[in-house]
Amino acid sequence: MTSALHEATTWPADLHTSVQREIASRQLAEHLARLRQRGPLKVLDVGCGPATPSLLLARAGHLVTAVSTDTLQLTAMHEEVAGEPEEIRSRLRLVEGNGSEAGRHFAPGSFDLALCHGVLDAAAEPDGMLAALARILNPGGLLSVTAANGAAAALAPGVAGEWTATRKALAARSVGATDAMRTDSPESLGTMLADLGAPVLAWYGVGVFSALRGDEPAPRRGSKTWQNLIAVEEEAGRVDPYRGIASVLHLVGEKTVR
Repeated sequence: MTSALHEATTWPADLHTSVQREIASRQLAEHLARLRQRGPLKVLDVGCGPATPSLLLARAGHLVTAVSTDTLQLTAMHEEVAGEPEEIRSRLRLVEGNGSEAGRHFAPGSFDLALCHGVLDAAAEPDGMLAALARILNPGGLLSVTAANGAAAALAPGVAGEWTATRKALAARSVGATDAMRTDSPESLGTMLADLGAPVLAWYGVGVFSALRGDEPAPRRGSKTWQNLIAVEEEAGRVDPYRGIASVLHLVGEKTVR
């Protein structure tokens, strides 16, 4: 089941997005074993962008509901899923909607796994979104969250020599809103998840080096360059100080039994 999360897909083409999907999938796979006794997992993916592992989870045999307000993302995913066998297409349901309203459409305990990848970056107040997702999880279910890392916001523009953008990112510090997106820290997200009854099992960095390479194309999957890149990113994303300066944070929380 775990290895199926690493199969190639066609949607992410740029280096950083491809690395995000691959590395976040590997990090999440470490925790899915604790849910193995439940059989195929019921998964809710909020956002369903190119960096989320919805299709990989459907390929692994899980039942995925992917929700997004972005019609372009939904169209892109529809096109990607269209090339899959019917068995996999039947396990992946695509819905246009707002993830923050998940509690209105799904009963408590409806899902074993909720993905909130790259959604909080555009949310002024993420508490409502995370609260809705925690509510619809089964006890012992997992909540996987990725968000922009405020501590790394100045790195990419600094490397590119974009000094005005670098100064703005430095001024924003670790948590808050920049001109482009909201940023967070492991501590701020960890506190929110704990308060919502889904304390963090582990946190990682995603894209320690790939984010500094701009939008260059990803190496061919399976190539030696790709394998070396993923090995480096996977190791750096779990150890200090590197995970602390990754462009993206990935936290996995577990819904407590009450």
